[in-house]
Order: sequence, then structure tokens, then C-alpha cells
Amino acid sequence: MDPLNGRGFPLRLFLAFLEFKTKMAQQAEADLSSLLDRLKAAQRDLVLTAAKSTALPSDGMLRKISELEGAIAATEALIQEEGDRR
Repeated sequence: MDPLNGRGFPLRLFLAFLEFKTKMAQQAEADLSSLLDRLKAAQRDLVLTAAKSTALPSDGMLRKISELEGAIAATEALIQEEGDRR
């Protein structure tokens, strides 16, 4: 038994686990941030394309812009949750 943690769990192993968990959380946050950037860029491109036209955007384009907004909101919520867990 390791006297420093009192649980029979080697302290070095426990610290290695915490380090691994932290790195995984950081990687997940980086992945989510990258996804968020791509989603925002895609939505921005669609909006700018729609703005260049004198006609109303097609239903499909409006639907895609709306779907991207939902994906952006969901990704931002996950980023917030990950930050709250730390």
C-alpha cells in the first residue's frame, strides 16, 4: 500500500492517470475548437454567397445555414461543458 494515498493504489500510477486524463481533455477541447472554426467558416461562406446574389437564397441554402447554426451551438455547449469539468 502506498502511504501517500492510503488506498493501495501506487501514487505514480495515479498521477500518470491524472496526467493522461488531462491530456485527453485538452485534446478533446482542441478538437472541438477546430470543429467549431470549420463550422463557422462553412456557415460564413454560405451567408456571404447568399449575400452576393440579388435573389433570395434557396430553401436548401437556408436549411444548411440553419443546420450549421445548430451544430455550432451544440459544439459551443460541449466546449463549455468540457471547461466546466476542469
